[in-house]
Amino acid sequence: MKFLIDNYQLNTQCVDCIIVGIFEQNQLSISAKYLDQCTNGYILSLIKLGDISGKIGQTLLLYNTPNISAKRILLVGCGEKSNLNRKNFKKILIKSIKILKKNSIKNILYCFSELYIKNINIYWMVRIFIKNITESLYNIKKVNSLIERNENFELICLHILDKCDFIKAELGLNHALSIDKGVRAAKDISNLPPNICNPLYLSKKSQRLSQKYTDNIEVELINDKDMQKLGMNAYLAVSRGSKNKPIMSIIKYSNNQIKNNKVIALIGKGVTFDSGGISIKPSYRMHEMKYDMCGAASVYGSMIMAADLKLPLTIIGILAGCENMPGGNAFRPGDVLTTMSGKTVEILNTDAEGRLVLCDVLTYVTKFSPDIVIDIATLTGACVVALGSYASGLFSNDKELSSQLIHASVQTSDKIWQLPLFREYKKELFSNIADLSNIGKSEAGASTAAFFLSQFIGKYQWAHLDIAGTAWRSSIKTGATGRPVELLCQFLLNQSKLFNEF
Repeated sequence: MKFLIDNYQLNTQCVDCIIVGIFEQNQLSISAKYLDQCTNGYILSLIKLGDISGKIGQTLLLYNTPNISAKRILLVGCGEKSNLNRKNFKKILIKSIKILKKNSIKNILYCFSELYIKNINIYWMVRIFIKNITESLYNIKKVNSLIERNENFELICLHILDKCDFIKAELGLNHALSIDKGVRAAKDISNLPPNICNPLYLSKKSQRLSQKYTDNIEVELINDKDMQKLGMNAYLAVSRGSKNKPIMSIIKYSNNQIKNNKVIALIGKGVTFDSGGISIKPSYRMHEMKYDMCGAASVYGSMIMAADLKLPLTIIGILAGCENMPGGNAFRPGDVLTTMSGKTVEILNTDAEGRLVLCDVLTYVTKFSPDIVIDIATLTGACVVALGSYASGLFSNDKELSSQLIHASVQTSDKIWQLPLFREYKKELFSNIADLSNIGKSEAGASTAAFFLSQFIGKYQWAHLDIAGTAWRSSIKTGATGRPVELLCQFLLNQSKLFNEF
């Protein structure tokens, strides 16, 4: 499937379907009005019959419209002309795709760039358009299925009304398609079963990036023996009960035309299956613990976008792959581990394993002298209780970095909410035989987990994104959401200083 943008002569386009918007009170969009004039008022006469009133999501499919070369015209209701927002625009796009899927349509021409959404210019209109179209067409790949699920769309065009908008629209298209590559890649590996997507699989996917983007990406793998030499005992302890050995994949991205001298490190929790270990989880929905590697998947997807757009940055992406299983060699509640930093941790719950993996990686990453470190993890159920599935939790030691991430969140409509890192939370992590315990006393679980991580950061700006509630959906349509890939991509775009922000 291809996306194109251009200024089209609408009445002569030999496409399968042209899609135009109409508003309430029989008001036509600019393109709908033009097509109506070409048909000598035929379209408006059909609208006046009352089969469509212009309310959000209403549709009317027209065939063999006089003086129009397209096989069909789809009218889509856009509500009140001055009251269209991002949320309703998404509804309009999804509804149009549902109608198109039911018909033998391969080539589509959308005339939506002219719709007015407050604070949205042509760059963001194209970004939002591509994002919502690709999201609605995404299907989870069935393992070893011989049937290829294909919606048969070959070409989706977007009509750009004003030729002066072409440069911004093309930039929006390029950014959107590269971000979509990253989001799709993150979803694809997150949705894989844990007997396929294990730490070794993550490492092989990382290595393929270095083969595809030879000029910009190098990959280094840190195995269990390397970790032992480095003293990453907390990371190693988590994987001790599993036959699948831990592998940390280091994806090093750089570009010769650096615009921002900062070294940015993205760390993704990659627990490819989390049984809870000795502190085993309930069986209900345990199968969803394959999604405990969505943090690593989001880093993987973000690195794809950076390489695809050749961002003028230096980025270190770390996929911290391992598996948490019970077994004769598994770590236990009551154990005391010496982390790579030298600090000791008393294990009170082996299901609080993500922070043990990340604490060693936060120490390890100092070897790259990073300026910014962002870790992304499906870390705590407490964050889900606090924020639900609507927003990811944000914790940081730096106001500037927090504001930059919040700004990227607003730009992409991927909600995050900052939660506190009060010093009082350290009391919750008290241990009488170690420097810290790995869980608190049952209150403020998301904040105590983040505070635990904060005890292992170096001299860099640090942020922690707890995506436990946003990384996947639990329903009939269970599957990875791809969040927060677009947010991270936007953060990197803003950091690159190569592109004007529209």
